[in-house]
Amino acid sequence: MNTIKTITLSLLSLVSISLHAQSFKEPVAYKLKNGMTIIISENDHSPKAYASFTLDKKAFAGSKDGIVEMLNAVLNESITSDNLSFKDRSGKLAASADIFDKELSIMASLLQNANINEKTFNTGKAKLLMSLKLHDYDYDQSVNETSIANLTFSDVLNFYNEISPEKTFLTIAGDVNTVSAKASVKKAFGLWNTNKVYRNEVASK
Repeated sequence: MNTIKTITLSLLSLVSISLHAQSFKEPVAYKLKNGMTIIISENDHSPKAYASFTLDKKAFAGSKDGIVEMLNAVLNESITSDNLSFKDRSGKLAASADIFDKELSIMASLLQNANINEKTFNTGKAKLLMSLKLHDYDYDQSVNETSIANLTFSDVLNFYNEISPEKTFLTIAGDVNTVSAKASVKKAFGLWNTNKVYRNEVASK
């Protein structure tokens, strides 16, 4: 429960940055049948709907330093929406309410069918190393030039294949309706299961 509270407060603080009047409803927390934890909080004064996809830190406590940010860098290479990004150990979505359902499905599809191959790995790694050299972002201490340089394509692929619904959280807040948001979540993530087998292991450059 402490993990849920931390994730919820983190996202709610993001939503409230530009707002003068708050109208948050009590967050609703539940699990999908596949084990994914969902947290939804309505705020009718928010200009957008927000979603944050995060991994359970306890489930990945023994992972290599920088591996989450490295995976984020690879995932960013396949993004086709301006409303979605991966950074800070999570995936973040911010969109107007009328396209939130569509954008959430795009996020889910990218996460469940990530295009991880030598090309996306090398490009993502080069961009992340350049960002670290330029100090243009305040990364976690575990994300540094040494930790990233030591990560291999196999490391990222293996880490991705360890991710399953019961090890993840999806937090939704802002200009959303709880009933509609639940329907969007079920459509986007409901069929995701632990039998995922990554099929791009021998993908060409």
